[in-house]
Amino acid sequence: MRLPAHKTKIVATIGPASLKSETIEAMIKAGMGVARINFAHGDLEQHARTIELVRKAARRLNRPVAILGDLPGVKIRVGEIAGGSVTLRRWQTVTLTTRDVVGNEGLIPVQFKDFPKMVSRGDVIYLSDGFIALRVEEVHGTDVVCKVLVGGTLFSHKGINVPKARIAIDAVTESDLRFIEFAIEHGVDAIGISFVGSAYDVLKVRRFVEEKGGRMFIIAKIERPDAVRNFDEILRAADGIMIARGDLGVEMPIEKLPILQKKLIHKANVAGKPAITATQMLESMTEEKLPTRAEVTDVANAILDGTDAVMLSEETAVGRYPVDAVRMMARIAKTIEAYRDSLWSARIVEWKMSEWKGRMPRKGTIKDTIARSIIEALNSMDIKHILTPTRTGETARLISRFKPKQWVLAFVKDEWVGNTLMFSYGVYPFVVEETSEDEILRLISGLGLVKENDTILLTKGTPIGKTVGTNTIRIFSV
Repeated sequence: MRLPAHKTKIVATIGPASLKSETIEAMIKAGMGVARINFAHGDLEQHARTIELVRKAARRLNRPVAILGDLPGVKIRVGEIAGGSVTLRRWQTVTLTTRDVVGNEGLIPVQFKDFPKMVSRGDVIYLSDGFIALRVEEVHGTDVVCKVLVGGTLFSHKGINVPKARIAIDAVTESDLRFIEFAIEHGVDAIGISFVGSAYDVLKVRRFVEEKGGRMFIIAKIERPDAVRNFDEILRAADGIMIARGDLGVEMPIEKLPILQKKLIHKANVAGKPAITATQMLESMTEEKLPTRAEVTDVANAILDGTDAVMLSEETAVGRYPVDAVRMMARIAKTIEAYRDSLWSARIVEWKMSEWKGRMPRKGTIKDTIARSIIEALNSMDIKHILTPTRTGETARLISRFKPKQWVLAFVKDEWVGNTLMFSYGVYPFVVEETSEDEILRLISGLGLVKENDTILLTKGTPIGKTVGTNTIRIFSV
């Protein structure tokens, strides 16, 4: 067996361009570790088929692949447009309406009945992640008359942002709850909550999942100013975060986005919770065979920032080259990870340790202390792999946050726990019946992952007093 050449996880959206068994298999081979289903598009029948195709492909290839269901949330969207798209030209007049109509170049339907109450004369409205800008001229009943400030092609169901407006409804809608119930019934591993504003939104989903008898790895999507202000409480409540830069870059000054990305990723790293960087990472590959230089640099910088995963959206959902987009992401990750190791080496680990110790509670947990001790060991010895039997995945995630150059091989009895680890950098899960030291060594030796005289590090839980969970490190040669 060969482990992947890159440790950064790749989240790829499955859509019309990739909803074929052979394409999904090719994407997994190319490096996809998480298949994303966007519940804002398609119907439940299509989503059920997507889940089935991903699971079958993963089983055929014997690869761990997580499935992430992304909730639509309260996002205001454009309705149906005749022909699927329309071109808006600068200075033309266009009317946004909540009437039940099919759109054209002069009339754009909006799927939110209270939309006219949110805006007033002079407000700027952004469409399609900010690529199109309109200025409100008049508001009449169900209609909002606008002047086009920045034109472009507008597709059906694209998002609408009004930065100064506040939507007085819950981030988690009744429709979202129905999607969550569907996800539980179909064995989806994780849920992405859109437009989170506070920890309450995360806890509402967690309670609902528990009431339905399900399990979900909950990803909070950071895409509103409220989410940035309440980030610390959201991070504590969620299992991971997604920096959704499309809406975030419209709702906040776009020039602040790069620094904000770094700060949010850093906080997630400190907490030992996976961070996903999303939106427009290789967007030109929706139409082109190769990405732009700026896009490659964007992916590289996200990896250097410490992101656990990078995400593809339209590139793989509706793009012409879904497999090539995944393959390109993997190539960038492999190159940058190697460069980061040689550039930072031991000094960056020492810097992280000293800085993070200052942020951690004085009385840390045993697992947290074990994770820090492992990094100290990796810094002073030539270790092949880190072996981590884990019941919940926590120990593996606490090690992963330091982004070691060694793979963290996690051994779990629960397939769902293994799939949730597909969001964490450099963690490769194995689902096993036994997590004893002998069984683990027999497995990795049989797979050819270690050879004679390789030095490996093993974490384990040894019953001592009231201690439960990982509390021991062993370092030995095979």
